[in-house]
Amino acid sequence: MDFVSTLLTTLTPPKGMWESILSAFKNGTGSYVWAVILIALIVRVVFSLVDIVNKKITMKNTAIQEKMKPELEAIQKKYGHDKTLMQQKQNEVYRKYQFNMMGSCFPMLIMTILQLVVFMTLWTGLQSVANYNIAEKYDNMKSVYTSVITLNEDDDFKNFVVDYYQDGDSISAALSTNEEGVKILKVEISNPDDNAPDVREFALAKTELSNKEIYELLLKYVIVPETETTDPTDPDAPAEGETIVGLEEESGEGDGEQQTPPATEPTITYVDTGINNVVKILAESISSQYYLDNQEGFLWIDNVYKPDAPQTSLFTEREIKRYMSGFYTKEEKALEKEHDYEGKIFNYVVNEGVGKQNLGKNGYYILTIIAAAASFLSMWLSNKLMNKNKPVDPTQKKFKMTYFIMPVIFAIFTMSYTSLFAIYIISGQLVMIGLTPLTTWLTQKWTQASEKKKKEKDVIVVDYRRKDK
Repeated sequence: MDFVSTLLTTLTPPKGMWESILSAFKNGTGSYVWAVILIALIVRVVFSLVDIVNKKITMKNTAIQEKMKPELEAIQKKYGHDKTLMQQKQNEVYRKYQFNMMGSCFPMLIMTILQLVVFMTLWTGLQSVANYNIAEKYDNMKSVYTSVITLNEDDDFKNFVVDYYQDGDSISAALSTNEEGVKILKVEISNPDDNAPDVREFALAKTELSNKEIYELLLKYVIVPETETTDPTDPDAPAEGETIVGLEEESGEGDGEQQTPPATEPTITYVDTGINNVVKILAESISSQYYLDNQEGFLWIDNVYKPDAPQTSLFTEREIKRYMSGFYTKEEKALEKEHDYEGKIFNYVVNEGVGKQNLGKNGYYILTIIAAAASFLSMWLSNKLMNKNKPVDPTQKKFKMTYFIMPVIFAIFTMSYTSLFAIYIISGQLVMIGLTPLTTWLTQKWTQASEKKKKEKDVIVVDYRRKDK
């Protein structure tokens, strides 16, 4: 149920490389979750092909180092007292076996840099996509809420619900779109004594309003001053259109005179149409309906744009104001700094409209646990297969520290940022686990073929047959 906002705060989708790729994949798969999984698959397959080359170089250098080891140990024992001479003799051994220390590390360094670049840029892109979608969803909810509030000014709507307001019948509403793309509010009023409910449809006008204008609309029909009442039968209720100054201050003599509010503050003009409370209830209902219907979840996660964490609220005023501020004009920023219109509107649209019961836990750190476990298993399996049937190398004990460092890093990222990134991490690690046996086997076969070819070149064939001149 898309609702394209026409508020003056214009939201524009992020235009980075990964953001564009994610958008294209999302359009093809219908979901950012599947888009992320597909990207993880492609990225890991490409890196696996590069990893085959890296593993081959590593295996070749490891074999050379094993051959050099006795000679290097002998040199260290014989010339250990003279560091300069020892280094000279070691270099001679390196040249003999055509071993380049920097050359052996360079492919691994390139691989690490490429992975880090993809990791950080994709993380930034996913966070940007998540922030935009959260802001867009809130902006659409705000637009829906505002459009319903304007029904206070619709005479047909007022005539339809006035009896409900007086008799206390049951009322409900649903939002839909007609063939012309106009948003339609379908309102149903039911009475236990009636067999068939009364149903009417009302077109919702687009709301080309700024935050200041939206807040003034709330002041007019929703925010009731403490001295006001919404009961139209109350004989003390002010006449329709009567202005009530909300920022009242009594004079020092206690004469109760009203003071003129600052010019920059909107005037509180509460207009009791007799159906204000009905429209407010419907606006909250539709806002909540939009929120729940447009929730993009995955398995146990309600919102993939937030972390899989129990303390995560799906909407917070602080983050909404931070996201939306990126789209404000200079004038809007000045107004928000002075009056905090966004925060005041958020309270009615989200806190009262959606309700805190629908803004609760988004998960239980399950993605974090899976990401850490998958990372550990991927590294352990790769090292196990690469060193199969080889004697235990004491230096490998230092490498084992990475078994725990990388899972911890992944855990921090997945519990702190969008669930989409956690899904990418897990998908990528699972693909690596599945491809590691294949890439290791291909690397070993390639290495064996290269060694066999080298040995054939090294064999000197002597022909003892007599040759005719």
